[in-house]
Amino acid sequence: MDIFFNETYNTLWTALSSIMGVIATTLAIFALLYSMRTYRKTMQVVHYGEIDKMYFEILKEALNKPHVVRKNFMRNEEQVVEYDIYAFIVWNFLESIYDRCMLDADLQKTWFPIIEAERAIHLEWIQKPENRTKFKAEFLNFIDKGNFEVV
Repeated sequence: MDIFFNETYNTLWTALSSIMGVIATTLAIFALLYSMRTYRKTMQVVHYGEIDKMYFEILKEALNKPHVVRKNFMRNEEQVVEYDIYAFIVWNFLESIYDRCMLDADLQKTWFPIIEAERAIHLEWIQKPENRTKFKAEFLNFIDKGNFEVV
């Protein structure tokens, strides 16, 4: 047993200890990076599910009140109020989608066509000055340009 603990092996054990420390640190860094990447992907899936669920709820409301998705439809006073609220909900949702899409090209592929479709229905509403004040300038510029190609 003394053969492994004599002074000749002291330098070897110190070297091995240093090498193992470097290996352990490197593995820890890779594990951390992998965990961060996995967490990010998991959160994207969760966020996508939440976004999809929210949009589904908006569409269900349109099923209950089809006049809110009809263009050039003569609405009575109550329907005008319902449409105004619905259009605001849609545009508010689309602005949230826009914010997330600017950070994720995969979301752009999925949601830019939805933004384009909703824009075609509700463009007149967001062009009214009293409604434009409710949204960020960057979002309004994006909608005004109407360029929904994935970057």
